[in-house]
Amino acid sequence: MKFVFHEKESYIFDALQFPGMLYYKEKDILEADDNFIEFMPESSHLILKEMYDLILPYGDRVKKFYFESNENHDFIELLMVRSSFMGKENPLDYLRSLLEKSEEELLFDALYAMDYFDQDSSVQDRKASLEKAEFLVQNPQEIMPWLNELSIGSDAKWQLYSFTQNPAETLASYISLMEEILPEFEKFYKKYKPEITDYGRNFVDRLMKMKGDSLSEVSNGIITENVLTRDPMDVLISMVNSFSIMLNTASEHPFLAWGCDIEKIFIAIREKEANQIQERVTLFKNLGDRTRYDVLMNIAKGITSTKVIAKNLNVSSATISYHLNNLVTAKLIYLSQQEGKYTYKVNHEFIEKRVRDLMEDLSRE
Repeated sequence: MKFVFHEKESYIFDALQFPGMLYYKEKDILEADDNFIEFMPESSHLILKEMYDLILPYGDRVKKFYFESNENHDFIELLMVRSSFMGKENPLDYLRSLLEKSEEELLFDALYAMDYFDQDSSVQDRKASLEKAEFLVQNPQEIMPWLNELSIGSDAKWQLYSFTQNPAETLASYISLMEEILPEFEKFYKKYKPEITDYGRNFVDRLMKMKGDSLSEVSNGIITENVLTRDPMDVLISMVNSFSIMLNTASEHPFLAWGCDIEKIFIAIREKEANQIQERVTLFKNLGDRTRYDVLMNIAKGITSTKVIAKNLNVSSATISYHLNNLVTAKLIYLSQQEGKYTYKVNHEFIEKRVRDLMEDLSRE
């Protein structure tokens, strides 16, 4: 497997994600994965807080295009799906290229992405989303009823509906806002650019030199190469999403966005898990949570749809996504690709090994 680091595109990606730091809350970052809170560097939180302070003066205008919940996909994320920024020189170069699209094209692209993102990863169907977008473009009176059925917040629904009514005007307004924000981000990013560039080059170099599944090795088994859809795989290093791993398979040009601090966490975890005791503690900690246990039981039965599990347990999709994230990092489940679609599976081998380890611990004199 080959990997290619893209320096310019890493900057573009972070620049377009940057306004979303308006919703930064340290508590939310820490609780995104409650298994490994202790391993998250304090220095990283200070950088995230710095970005929050920079974007705060633009708050009211940013809220028109970026949404608080992770379940909602921001305005620009929708347009990025069918109009890739890969190969562009800078954020404004990319954004202005979108203005070359017609109203109908912008509307089609956004509707397609909304439908595709709303599908569960185990049933995502590009053809179905293309057909849905074409139908909605031809029948605009159906857009609002369709939006109401999506599993996104009410604020996001209203903002996205407003966009569908005036795509070009909304895009122009967004670009005008970004023209003001980007100089601030450029000054901020410049301080960290050498470090990010060096890390990106070193990261892909190490991946290429490792034997076997290098991606699984560096991520402690959280993500494996068999879920990648492109070879060579394009890699972006993100400072804005420093604790995240984002596999963008929706885009016409797939890429892997790797948080610049996530590996620090993995290294700290490996050091603490050297005797495997921490893994056992984490496993039973997760099984001790009733909702998380029920999520695991649904997956064991072959139910991997976030919406269906949420309905079965009478909780929100966001709650299920939160528990899925923790079950993955605890290695109780893993992401797998089957017939081109993504699904979660129970990590039986890992669980059985940890239970055997527990029994050995208890049998010692």
